[in-house]
Amino acid sequence: VTERLKYVVGETRCRLYDWRHNVQTCGDVSVTSLGDVGENVDHAAPYMPSHPKFLDGTIRNLGIDYSRYVFVDLGSGKGRVLLVASEFPFERIQGVEFSGSLHEIAARNVKRYSSRSQRCKRVEPIHGDAIKYEFPRSPTVIFMFNPFGPAVLLPVLRNLEASIAQFPRDVLLLYMAPYYGDLI
Repeated sequence: VTERLKYVVGETRCRLYDWRHNVQTCGDVSVTSLGDVGENVDHAAPYMPSHPKFLDGTIRNLGIDYSRYVFVDLGSGKGRVLLVASEFPFERIQGVEFSGSLHEIAARNVKRYSSRSQRCKRVEPIHGDAIKYEFPRSPTVIFMFNPFGPAVLLPVLRNLEASIAQFPRDVLLLYMAPYYGDLI
């Protein structure tokens, strides 16, 4: 009974968030339902939206001058993390998603997002492979829930390491479900 109640409460909160902000971020999406995603499909994780209150608390507790940072979500799915991050005054926000269908939903959500407390309007969903993503050269907050396995995570981390070596700056990595945390 308790697990069922948690599920119902979670779904209700999810739908309330979507209704309140005129978006569609609810609903898990299996890897097989992601559509044409290219060669890294075997290393993908399903889309599961993060809880807004959890995201807000995580970002709120960073202790940074947000306006100096670019916020990047790797595996941005339907864009919920981007939307919650836009409630903070980041320099700009980018989300990288390799699923064309999820990217289209995220782009639509960014356009439709309605919030009087939104503080960053420079929100850019990017349709692309995280391995090929070029990290911003300014201070960066990188958010990953658990978007992909080691075959993608390792090249992404190598690219990040090279980027930091070439352009030294402050980078915060938020890895929320660190199944492969030992690689970091």
